[in-house]
Amino acid sequence: MSQEAHGHDVVVRTSVGDATASRELQVPHLEEVRDILAVDVSKLRVFRDARGLVRATIEGDRSYLKAKLSRAFPLSRPGQYIGVADAHDKQFAIIRDLDDLDPESKRVIQDELARRYFTALIQRVLDVSELFGVVRWKVMTNRGPREFIVRGMGESVFEMEGGHLLVVDVDGNRFELPRLDELDRQSRALVEKVM
Repeated sequence: MSQEAHGHDVVVRTSVGDATASRELQVPHLEEVRDILAVDVSKLRVFRDARGLVRATIEGDRSYLKAKLSRAFPLSRPGQYIGVADAHDKQFAIIRDLDDLDPESKRVIQDELARRYFTALIQRVLDVSELFGVVRWKVMTNRGPREFIVRGMGESVFEMEGGHLLVVDVDGNRFELPRLDELDRQSRALVEKVM
């Protein structure tokens, strides 16, 4: 494997036998990574302005008029390793654990992440049908009845903590499916049909 650096782009070439594959990755400069990791989260304040936009301030340093939040590990560590980026999607901080923040910043971040990573909880499975790898679900959720389509169950179903499953439909909507032993008999039988 070899790498060539061109600003933010890194071209990675991998050789296996006679085949060589190249792909470009957006990789920040070492100085930018150092700046991201150097942010003292005890000085980070995240809040909403009068219009409801998420903002961030690093005490004694700078303020960001718009802050975007993302989870590095949305399934396995939803409350850890939260990326904070500016309006231009340039990451300026990583929060290792939300418990390291002041209560107000933690609340704002949790609310924003819940909105961004909205997940409906499936309470009952009403019908599931599969045709050529496309699975149509009819379910009752904590938000009412829903119908959605999943292509390729292997790429669209993820195991979460506690044995629950996360099902992501073709539109990117997320549905949490309880453990099979927590479902009623009909729901369990329908899910087992397509898993």
